[in-house]
Amino acid sequence: LPDQTIILGVIDLLDQKVESAETVAARIRRALPHVDPARVIVAPDCGMKYLPREVADGKMHAMAEGAAIVRRELEGA
Repeated sequence: LPDQTIILGVIDLLDQKVESAETVAARIRRALPHVDPARVIVAPDCGMKYLPREVADGKMHAMAEGAAIVRRELEGA
């Protein structure tokens, strides 16, 4: 996928449990051998509106922190 931008769904919307930032980071890392990190857009997938607000908020925070973890790793590489 050398020329494609990938919107990568890293949040499980079928599970009411909020993922840890490290779980999200691991999901992001799994894509990196297949696509240039600059072409990855991390996303929650669709369906967030069906979750309770507290769960959705927690999942979004985990997604942002997971992306930050991977970004710091890539900057240090």
